Amino acid sequence: MLFLFVDGLGLGGALEELFPFLLTLNPQAVDATLGVEGLPQSGTGQTSLLTGVNAARLLGHHQGPFPSPRLRPLLKGSLYSWAIGVGLRVHHANAYQPEYLERAMKGRRLLLSAFAQSALLAGLPLLPLGHPLALRPGFWEDPYREGAQAARMSRAVDLLVLEYWALDLAAHRAPEDLPNRFRELTLFLKGFLQEGGELLLTSDHGGAEEPWHSRHTLNPVPLLYTGLLPFVPQDLTGVLPLLQTILVPKLNKSERNT
Repeated sequence: MLFLFVDGLGLGGALEELFPFLLTLNPQAVDATLGVEGLPQSGTGQTSLLTGVNAARLLGHHQGPFPSPRLRPLLKGSLYSWAIGVGLRVHHANAYQPEYLERAMKGRRLLLSAFAQSALLAGLPLLPLGHPLALRPGFWEDPYREGAQAARMSRAVDLLVLEYWALDLAAHRAPEDLPNRFRELTLFLKGFLQEGGELLLTSDHGGAEEPWHSRHTLNPVPLLYTGLLPFVPQDLTGVLPLLQTILVPKLNKSERNT
């Protein structure tokens, strides 16, 4: 299956106009505030998604854009580590600019997202642009074809993870480009679903759904799963238990086939 993480996507605002295709798929609403005052941020939001621990409450505040050193110990027990530990085949599909990787890997890796840090801590490589097993995290020349390719790649592993950050980048720096990013996401999803892929999509905080400003929002984030949802998480900390519930049968199936 593909775990598609879309940075900065909330439910509400102008989403009916900007991303109607997502709404036709009936996503569930998940709280991103984590019971902590202030606007949700990526560092604590993504850490909570990946570990099931309320990182914002642990710190006493929302923190971003990257997880602070205090959150690093949590990331050692992430979705990636759990999945690999139980025997699932896991692939972090993001492609990175080589120059960015060189700069981000220096020191304490403070320029890496929670997803990238978790992948590294679990022993997975960060792949450069052009690698045959890597996918660009947005700005696709042919989003429909890219979605179909992601579906084919997802069938080769138990869990394929792609972190799509282009939407959040546009929301903060180029809101006039948001219609293009939402159009891109729509075509990617259509290509993926047409190819018969299994998908779970969610986010860490809202923002892009309100293009009239560049701040994050208090809106819930969407959770979309193409299969039968065993339960709906109340907040971001419930996404890991949900993924574990979905993925365990895949492990059992793999064991029967070996």
